Order: sequence, then C-alpha cells, then structure tokens
Amino acid sequence: MSDVPDYDKIIASIKPAPPLPVPTGKVVRVDTPIDIIRAIEDADEGSTILIAKGRYTLPRDCRLCTHRVTVRGETGDREDVVLEFGQEFNDENPQYKTRMQSPAIIKIIQAREVTIADLTIANSPKYGLLFFGSGRVHDLKVYNVKFHNIWARGIKGTGSYRIDDKAVTHMDVDNDDFREWVRARNGEIRHCLFVADTVKQNDQDGFDADYIAGMDMMNVEGFTIADCTFVGIRGKNGGARGGVFIWQHANNVTVENNHFYHCDKGVALGNPSAQEKRAYHIRDSVIRNNTFVGGSNKAIEVDYGNNVDVIDNTIESEIRKNFVAIQVVHISETAKVANNTIRLHGEEAFKCDDNVVIGDNNIETAVAQ
Repeated sequence: MSDVPDYDKIIASIKPAPPLPVPTGKVVRVDTPIDIIRAIEDADEGSTILIAKGRYTLPRDCRLCTHRVTVRGETGDREDVVLEFGQEFNDENPQYKTRMQSPAIIKIIQAREVTIADLTIANSPKYGLLFFGSGRVHDLKVYNVKFHNIWARGIKGTGSYRIDDKAVTHMDVDNDDFREWVRARNGEIRHCLFVADTVKQNDQDGFDADYIAGMDMMNVEGFTIADCTFVGIRGKNGGARGGVFIWQHANNVTVENNHFYHCDKGVALGNPSAQEKRAYHIRDSVIRNNTFVGGSNKAIEVDYGNNVDVIDNTIESEIRKNFVAIQVVHISETAKVANNTIRLHGEEAFKCDDNVVIGDNNIETAVAQ
C-alpha cells in the first residue's frame, strides 16, 4: 500500500505504452531466476530473451555484455514480470551476491543496442539498472519498465572516470578525447514508471536517507527521457535528488512529456553541490512539456551549464515553501525559461542568472482556502 496522495488515481491515469514489434531472430524463453541470469550473461548477439510471467527473486546481479540484445517480458504487461532483490538499502549485510562494485539487478557493460522492456525491476537496496560510463554503451533503450522501490537509483549511469564503477585517481577526468570515446550515447528511456511506495527510511546511505532518485546519469550524450511517470521519489528529510538527475559533462539531453507526482525534486540537470568536480554539467538540452504536481523542493533545477531551454512546463505544489519552482543558475552564456505555467502557494517562481532569458510565463497565485 502506497502512502502517496491520490496514488491509485495517478496510476490509473498512466496511458499504456504502444506495444513493441514481435521479436525476430533468436528467441530464448526463460522462467526461473537462474535461467534468467544465464540467458542474459550467455546471450548471443542479436537475440531476444523473453521472460515468462512471474515474480523472480534473483540470487545475484545479471551482467549483460553482448551487443544488440533485448530482454523483455513475454506478455508485454510490465506488471506480469518482476525481477527483484527483495531488500531495502543495506551495505553491511546484503542478501545477494554482486560483482563489479555497486549492487544492481541488471548491469550493462560495454554493450551497444541493448533494449530492456515490458517488465518490473523492484526492491533493490541500491540500483535497478546500471550501465557503466566507461563502456561505450550506445543506443540503450529502456521501454515500458517499472522501477518499484529502488532505494537509491532506478537507473544509474556512472561517469567516464569510474572504470567498471571503481573510482580511479591516475587519469585526467576532464580529458575530452577520452570522455568522447567512452561516453554513453543516443539512449532513450520511454513510457517507464519510477515509483516508491513510501518515503525512504534507511539512513545508512551516507546522506541521512536522502540518497534516492529516479535516475542518475553522468557524461551522457543525446539521451531522451519521454512519456515517463515519477511517483513518490522522496528522501527522509525531503532532500531526494531529481526524478531525473543528469550531470557531469552531459550534452543534448531532452526531458519531455513526463509527469512527476509528489517527488521531492522533479528534474535536476546539473548538481549545485558538486560544480567543481567537472568542467561543466549540462549543455545544449531542453526540459519541455512536463507536469509537476507536489514536491517539497524545486520542480526544475539547472546548474552549471549552457544553452538549456526550460519551456512549456506546468508546475504546482502546495508544500514547496523554502524553494523556488524553477532555478537556472551558473550559466556560462545563455539559457531560456519561457511559456511555463506555475501556480504558486507562497513560494517564488524563479531564481535565475541575469543572462537567462525569461519570457511569456504564466504565473498564478493560488487563493488560500
């Protein structure tokens, strides 16, 4: 049972994703936890793994290292196939085995044209889907996936300076040639649901139980997040990261047609607490036509970048008291905030640098009842 306000109504409002085409080429059908792991790790290039209807508690993570592999639920209904660890955040006593650093249910390593679709990833103490930023993960497609009670990040994409998710200190992390060679490119995350039933409680995450987000990706190029729904992504102290959180040398990111309900923070492109880590965080990107309902923190935050448009979004929260609705700061040249509709309940609408163009926004003030 979720403690999110209007949860059933929100879930009922989500439109079904258009079905994917019937798989072609080699198809492998699996229906046990160990067979799922074996099929993913031993997949042939160009194959499809169909997972039969069921709930599967995996004994360890799955490592996907083959190009052009699709992993999808057999029925097309993401509620019918659930892959889970069955545990909240616990670094001290994990109940499963994991390899190559952080725990995640599926890890994508040096594989291109991977599709994950039509299933649920649930109950992971840390990550749901993890792709390594050092691995040239191109054309990743995450489609019609539900990320349910993932207690750190539903989707995590590491930075280029973390080799197989292990921090290194002997390389130039701002080296343009290296970053361009290894970075994840041309990904799409569509028709997905990111949902947490309750406020995160376990505070053994290094951030007093605020280390939770829908997704957290670094160093990506040409990624689109569209037609997704984010529900109840909240930290214990109201300081959860964004439903969409993208930073550290990210370019050409599009966030459009998404819905955010009762998440502490909606979209964060750039990280105001870690600007000095990289030369920039976000460039040449757009946040467009999204809806934000509720949330204690900023609906939209853009920090430490250039040429980012925030346009045609709709925002309202009755509990946002200490933050503005839209913040666009530390912009090197220009950005734009226009045609947004914001209904205020005592907070300010904007905090923006002087070089941010602000125009034609519809600002309404709610009447106290």
